Amino acid sequence: MDANRSVGRLAELTPYDCWSLLEEVEVGRVAWCTLDGPAVVPVNVTVADGALWFRTAPYSTLVNHCRGGRVAVEIDNLDPTRRAGWSVVVTGIAEIVDGDEVPRGVHLLDTWAPGSRTAHVRVETQQVTGRRLTPPAP
Repeated sequence: MDANRSVGRLAELTPYDCWSLLEEVEVGRVAWCTLDGPAVVPVNVTVADGALWFRTAPYSTLVNHCRGGRVAVEIDNLDPTRRAGWSVVVTGIAEIVDGDEVPRGVHLLDTWAPGSRTAHVRVETQQVTGRRLTPPAP
């Protein structure tokens, strides 16, 4: 699909454009399904070695699900004043990665939440989609 094809002011992004935007952000929301329904938590994210990464507490519910579980990670950048922004969703399989196999950039990821965030999670991407909403014409 053409990256510039739009419906009104809404345009679909190419996977390349999505990954470029993901390299600029620090925070996203990871979602997964539980027996009680959907669960969503904010995480600090980074892109390294062609994958999306985050760190979390080693004994969290998220880590328990991340042992081969399917997740979606949504990252947004919104400008309410201009009524514009973009949103990217990465879906894939979350895997816990041993420290020796983690790219250097992931070790340097600054996590905002307090406590130990020593579990490194790589999302093996199955799909990446995105959309951009441009401001209305003056």
